[in-house]
Amino acid sequence: MARVGCIFGTESGGSERHARRLSKAWAAAGVKFDAGKDIIAGNDAASMGLAAVAEKYDVLVIVTSSYGDGDPPSNYESFLRDLYVAEGTPFEGCQHCVLGFGSTDYETFQNCPRLTDKLLGALGSRRMLARVEIDENETLAGDAALAKWAADVVKCFSSAAKTKGAADACDWTVPCADVLDKKGDLVGGGGGGGGG
Repeated sequence: MARVGCIFGTESGGSERHARRLSKAWAAAGVKFDAGKDIIAGNDAASMGLAAVAEKYDVLVIVTSSYGDGDPPSNYESFLRDLYVAEGTPFEGCQHCVLGFGSTDYETFQNCPRLTDKLLGALGSRRMLARVEIDENETLAGDAALAKWAADVVKCFSSAAKTKGAADACDWTVPCADVLDKKGDLVGGGGGGGGG
């Protein structure tokens, strides 16, 4: 039985609300998940420590947005910072999927979800599902994408034990690789934009 944790980042509460609503189907999928304990803000996950998060959960469901100039939401900043400074592969043996929220009105649309997906993969986590990027300007398309993602996540839960250690479902660059690196902003000494 896969142990599932959900880590969210939000400024307005939207990502957390979506995570809580979507997670109602997870217990029925035969996973170990308690909405009261296993849905946590990124900063709370950072307080636990990345190694402890990786030890506690087999699957991480990330639900976050970007804020300002592609920055992490304030309750997610420490988690993204810790992903940047982590060494080795602390998430080896774990799997993850990312649901991003945002608006294409901003040049840095989906920056934080994309960076999170990229960094988790670099730290050893297997990408079990392509990242889904919801644009708040596309209500009908966004609703359809969200419903499909929610169903796909539940399907992935049922095969989590079989796919542990398998190749990523796709590269982090799917559906888009445009990112503005935030390492310099979060940990100092570098950073700089680009699509890397």
